Amino acid sequence: MIPRRRGRIEVSRLEKPLRDYLTLNPSLVKRNHHYVLVKVLEFLKEDLRVNSIEEVLKTDPKEIVLSLRKYIAKLVGEGLSTKSIRFHLYLIRSFLSFYDIEISPKKLKIPRKVGKSRIDRIPSLAEIQKLVMGTRSRRLRLAIMVMALCGLRLNECLSLRREWIDLERGFIIIPPEIAKTGKGREVPIPSELKEELKRYLENYPYERGYIFCVEGNPEKKIPKARFYESYIELLKRLGLDKRTPDGTAYQLHPHVLRKWYRTMLESAGVNKLLIDLWMGHNSGIEKVYYLPTPEIIKAESDKADKALRIFGSKYAPMTSEKAEALEEAIKFYEKLMDHLARKNPRLLRELGIS
Repeated sequence: MIPRRRGRIEVSRLEKPLRDYLTLNPSLVKRNHHYVLVKVLEFLKEDLRVNSIEEVLKTDPKEIVLSLRKYIAKLVGEGLSTKSIRFHLYLIRSFLSFYDIEISPKKLKIPRKVGKSRIDRIPSLAEIQKLVMGTRSRRLRLAIMVMALCGLRLNECLSLRREWIDLERGFIIIPPEIAKTGKGREVPIPSELKEELKRYLENYPYERGYIFCVEGNPEKKIPKARFYESYIELLKRLGLDKRTPDGTAYQLHPHVLRKWYRTMLESAGVNKLLIDLWMGHNSGIEKVYYLPTPEIIKAESDKADKALRIFGSKYAPMTSEKAEALEEAIKFYEKLMDHLARKNPRLLRELGIS
């Protein structure tokens, strides 16, 4: 039996070979991933008909390979995803390697990775307008606009620092340490986003630090989980929380804003190699040799600016005074609605508000 306590595996009572391995790999325990490793080892003990992990380690590696193939077949039969199966096998191979037992992935016939079945769609301009205008949070509004108008990945957006925003030149600098590909880049800031950033930074109290920081600590960015919590709440409140056909995600998940960015740029005829540079896509040899001059970048940036308009030609930058007044008005009416909901819900129903 696997020793447990409060639904978790009690590490102190595990067999010594496993305890020794986990001592040098504490992150597995911290994330509770050692549960998976225990599960694989329990299967091996039962299939190999031995009573301990030490006996498993003394077994002929060929027999271990055959047993692991049975384990793979079992997981496939249970409908486990390819990604999860590969993770199980990664853990057991790491454990066995710790005891000088090397198992080649080729011998295990690990299932091939399959492409994601999720079908994305590009959000309509009206939907993006609704997201931007519908949020009650200045930070969430800015994050949505940054992803849509600069094509940043969510992690790049949340990792954005004040010192990386160059409003004078009109560029956001993405350093290599936060870029997915490990290569830094500069992304032009469209005029609508520039105005929003100016208003936001007027009330940003720090000279340096994360733009989307934890309150009172500019050196600690907000976690993804907190962003998703606010973003999903916004989708539900606006009635935009429809799921993708396979049900794995919301249709308007944050990454589709990045796809909208590329679609708008390509539709406007912006140079595709330059789009790749701005988006931080992996570079082929053609892109490595593509070094646009400042004149080319300026011309293509102007072209992009006309395409990246959430509010179109009618958009008029809101002054900071008007923005603050609007936020105060929203807060007042929210409090009024909450009060009426408690004191006179019948009146709200008659007005068709709730």
